[in-house]
Formats: sequence, C-alpha cells, structure tokens
Amino acid sequence: MSHLFLFLGILEITAVDVGIVAIKGLFSGRYLAMNKRGRLYASENYNTECEFVERIHELGYNTYASRLYRTVPSGASTKRKASAERLWYVSVNGKGRPRRGFKTRRTQKSSLFLPRVLDSKDHEMVRLFHTNVRYRESLLKPPSKNQRRRRGR
Repeated sequence: MSHLFLFLGILEITAVDVGIVAIKGLFSGRYLAMNKRGRLYASENYNTECEFVERIHELGYNTYASRLYRTVPSGASTKRKASAERLWYVSVNGKGRPRRGFKTRRTQKSSLFLPRVLDSKDHEMVRLFHTNVRYRESLLKPPSKNQRRRRGR
C-alpha cells in the first residue's frame, strides 16, 4: 500500500514566472495553495494563493514560500528588535501532515524538498491511471481484511 501513496502523491511543478511556480497534483488535478492563516489546502482552480517562490539550495534541495503571504515585522513592540520580513514555507512534518506557514523556517528539514524527474515507468503509471478505469479502481479500492496491517504508534 505504501507504493499507492507514493503513486498518488506525484506533484507537477510548473513555472509561472521567473522564480515563481505552481504545484499541481497529477492525479487529483488540484493546485497546492496557502491561505492567509498559513494553512495548506488543495484548490480546484488556479489563483494567486497557488503561487510559490522556489529557491534552490545546496545539494539539490528546494524550498517553496508563499508569494502572497508572509510575516511582516510590527514596529509597535519596543521590547524586541523588529526582525526582517519572514516568508511562509510549504512544510510537511514527519507524519506527513502540513505545518502552518508562519511556523516554518527555510532551514528546517520539514521545509526542504528533493524534486526528481519522472522516469518512463512513472509516466506509464500516470497514463494508465487516467485512461484505464479498471487499473484506477484496483489502486483506489481499500485493502481486504487479510491485507490490512496494524499501524505502529
């Protein structure tokens, strides 16, 4: 079953402008977006919340920051120095759950992604998923009781 989640989790990264990308799920057809509260969600239609600034780091890792939302320093506080403007990054914790944008930093491991180019086997799976109903249903049906495994905590 883990192969199924990997299979359904293929994302397509498309350049929208110089340094700006849109991230779309190949199988869901939805765009990754971040709202004004820093929550990631899947948008059926492309909009400005779907735009992310892509930054390439050493060793091939990439980060994706919201183009629209960021933390702006407030000048009202005299106790602390006003910090620089901070970007909100796409971030997924160790359990695969998204983290809120304002709680993320570009140096955190959960914000670093290692993109890869699809090979011919991956393209064939995508083609079969979209064209063959039986293939799609066989992947999406829940496992039988004999195939289910107990989840470790």
